Amino acid sequence: MATDSSIGTTISSLPSGKAAQAVRKNLTVMLLASAALMMAWSFALPVFEGPDEPAHWQYACYLHQNRALPVYGPSYPEAFSPPLYYLLIAPFALDAKLPPAGYPGAYYMGRPFFPPRVFQNASGDFGRYWPFRVARLVSVLISVFTIWLCALAGTEASGSPWTGLLVGGLVAFWPMFTFRGMNVSNDALMAMFSALALYLVVRLTKHGFTWGIGTFSALAVAGAFLSKINAIILPVPLLLTVISEKTRWRAKLLRVGVLLAIMLVIVAPWLIRNQQLYGDLLAQKALVSVSSALGGSPVHKYSLVGSDYIRMAFPISLIMSFIGTFGWMSIPLPAWAYLAYMIAIVTAGFCWLEGVQQRRIDFRLSAILCSAIVLNLMAVVHLNLTFAQPQGRYMLPTLPALALLLGLGLGSLRSWSKHRTLLTVGGLAVSNVVILVALVIPAYWPPVIK
Repeated sequence: MATDSSIGTTISSLPSGKAAQAVRKNLTVMLLASAALMMAWSFALPVFEGPDEPAHWQYACYLHQNRALPVYGPSYPEAFSPPLYYLLIAPFALDAKLPPAGYPGAYYMGRPFFPPRVFQNASGDFGRYWPFRVARLVSVLISVFTIWLCALAGTEASGSPWTGLLVGGLVAFWPMFTFRGMNVSNDALMAMFSALALYLVVRLTKHGFTWGIGTFSALAVAGAFLSKINAIILPVPLLLTVISEKTRWRAKLLRVGVLLAIMLVIVAPWLIRNQQLYGDLLAQKALVSVSSALGGSPVHKYSLVGSDYIRMAFPISLIMSFIGTFGWMSIPLPAWAYLAYMIAIVTAGFCWLEGVQQRRIDFRLSAILCSAIVLNLMAVVHLNLTFAQPQGRYMLPTLPALALLLGLGLGSLRSWSKHRTLLTVGGLAVSNVVILVALVIPAYWPPVIK
């Protein structure tokens, strides 16, 4: 149990005064700036030029038109995904029409005719596809909540609202998050629920277990899973939080049992449907059998040790994509930009290790968050043993946890100050704008069709 002096406060309960007002003002500016930036990305990126956006959109349109979930197959390649995000955007999914294809074949098979475009964009597209654009703006709103929850988690974990601002800024202006945060994709909602689960886990770690926070944590984890199955690893940090608390084992086992029951009751209908339709709870058998027919994700059996792909190509591509590779994995950053981001990550990581060693950062919380990150990475490696998909977006379930660890590391430095926080967040924001203006927009504009 944390002592009273170590318990952080949330931004909403900060004491009054100039310092608190400054933090609130900067947090508001950051949230508005991130929303504006993601909206700019949503209009600069032509429609359906985010990975699998056509398939996500067709899922939502089917749900809107038929009031039922589609069955997974070549016609609906995202139908194995849980339905929560699609239920949210279904009211806007009025038209499943796609722009003219920019590739040969039925579903992105072969090299695009107009790289990096997968579809042919036109100068008049700003007046078309408005239901789709509204759905992108819904994703932007969801992502803004994700940033706010990360800021709350950072404040709660450190006791410093400036560290909370730093954690929120690390997520808000991370290139991959900005790009994915405005796409029509279930990644956005899954990331928001993951951030909510993180905040509640931090609350449980700092304040001790209560049935209210524990129940909300279980609901958040279940919501993340019903948004995307990548969140399947999130029950582990929640249960570790409960088990690692200093209390009687009988109480721990009761809490674990009740929280597991809550999560299972919520996700059971989806799992039962999968079992009935596809013969397994997560529809993985159907995923393997259909993917080869789509042409975009060939099925392989890579060796964990002996495969050159797993040892070399996979980690490099995963790191690049985690930092930011845009379009349909077709617009990379310059090599020096990846190097700069990696140096920043490693530097902040060393700061975190030093803070844990010197007991300025909670070891228990760090261990819980690291368990989630490691499990997430293991799940991505396991996926890539079958499908060659080294995509950083698969690490979105634990991006908030990673940002929290890095933010705690930087904030634990004795030389760190609020001015460095503002410079760091501002620098990330500026670099994000430069990526959009100097790299992404010139890749798609002027359009193919005048």
